Amino acid sequence: MRTFIAIGISSEVREKIAQIQVEFKKGDPDVKWVEPKNLHITLKFLGEVSEDKLSGVIEKSKLAVSGISSFRVHLWGLGSFPNLRSPRVVWIGVTEGKAELKNLSERIEENLSHLGFAREKREFSAHLTIGRVRSPRSRGKLVKKIEDWERYDLGEFPVDRILVMESQLSSKGPTYRIIEEVNLK
Repeated sequence: MRTFIAIGISSEVREKIAQIQVEFKKGDPDVKWVEPKNLHITLKFLGEVSEDKLSGVIEKSKLAVSGISSFRVHLWGLGSFPNLRSPRVVWIGVTEGKAELKNLSERIEENLSHLGFAREKREFSAHLTIGRVRSPRSRGKLVKKIEDWERYDLGEFPVDRILVMESQLSSKGPTYRIIEEVNLK
């Protein structure tokens, strides 16, 4: 099964992001927006994981978070990867909680490497993806909107667990299912 490890977000923040997406859609950019119910912060994408390896992933995830206390994440501003001139991913930035998310990601990387999962080549960059650009149609309007929202405060939410998730792909887009919730201290 296609698997990843993530942080869920609060319903209040989810609603704010849904409102932003509505505003962006008015400019008619060719963007595949992440369904509000699917919004999350990815800590580690694992890809295909067999059923027999899944229990190991859960155990290593528990080990990775052992001793880590809950913390808060503050979301602030919009941006894009790889850059604003050529946006391919529209994201919301993290201010408060960035170091804690990076620490979680590094501990997960370390623990899962013992099961044979490759470490990420890129350094962890805390962000929340809200859309993926499919084509440059209306790129100018999209860039302007991102610039208009680059200092928008989306609020904060508590992080008291990580989620081991399954992603099922279909023609209608991904469907996510929580496999296991792993609580922080």
